[in-house]
Amino acid sequence: MADGTHVAEARILVSGASGFIGANLVRALRARRASVQAVVRAGSAGWRLRGLDDLALHDGDLTDRRSVEAIVSRVRPDAIVHLGTPSGHPRGAGERDTLLRASVLGTHHLLEAACEAGVKRFVHVCSSTVYGPGSAPYRESDPPAPTSFRGAAKAAAAQLCRSAVVAGQPVVVVRPFVVYGQWQARDRFIPTAIRAALRGRPMALTVPGLRRDWIHVSDVVEGCLAALVVPDIVGEVINLGTGLDHSNEEVVELVEDVTGRRIAAAPGAYPTQPSDRPEWRADICKAGQLLGWSPRHDLRSGLEVTVEWFRAHERLFAQA
Repeated sequence: MADGTHVAEARILVSGASGFIGANLVRALRARRASVQAVVRAGSAGWRLRGLDDLALHDGDLTDRRSVEAIVSRVRPDAIVHLGTPSGHPRGAGERDTLLRASVLGTHHLLEAACEAGVKRFVHVCSSTVYGPGSAPYRESDPPAPTSFRGAAKAAAAQLCRSAVVAGQPVVVVRPFVVYGQWQARDRFIPTAIRAALRGRPMALTVPGLRRDWIHVSDVVEGCLAALVVPDIVGEVINLGTGLDHSNEEVVELVEDVTGRRIAAAPGAYPTQPSDRPEWRADICKAGQLLGWSPRHDLRSGLEVTVEWFRAHERLFAQA
């Protein structure tokens, strides 16, 4: 399948399938008639996969080598999309340990099992947090210089992928920037803004001026799908973003405009995160050249889709 053909009938193993991007990818793959094999951590919240009753689920701990080997050996996938790391910035030693183990050991175990099984394409979904605070737009050739623990863990996993390529494995790394959209956790920035608008609640903001390259999840999924099938891209690292960044205040204003509701925002009331910066946007030329990919949504149209989805799923979202 990683020879330029489509994914129909291909057996695709998705780690982190119950997560935000993973659940969207699973649905897109199923819509394209792929045989989706979803790896989920035992006890993880499965609300995003509700309604997919015939989905092949595999309970597994990516930090347990034998668990990973058993799943990959049993499934014998044509390709793997690796998303299986916790979201957000860790708080405290316990969460840092969990993130590091999932990012590094989890990636290592999955790469080893993929090599043994002869997997034809391994797509590792990394993060723009690996980039340092230098001048944007960030290019794939920029050396990793993470300023957050999450970025450091993601950079370590990406280095494992690089060594796997040197050893002959068919690995492609994609780096989404700041992803939002349907099925995102309700405590993330854009869902919080939408809930604040629709329910008339106040919203704490960071200090003004911090910017991010917001990319709709459906565009990230399309980039992952392209990375699965486009030939001659093994070893490449590819940004997935819009090439534009927006401040948190601009996002709130757009949410107000899309919903027709005001948000009682409190600038400076939310703590700055380790990766926050005044410029944070992708150079996406490589994605266009290698994948034939470009984002279909600007921030406004992506927010319109997200608000519509939220309104249709607010009850489910409230229970998540």
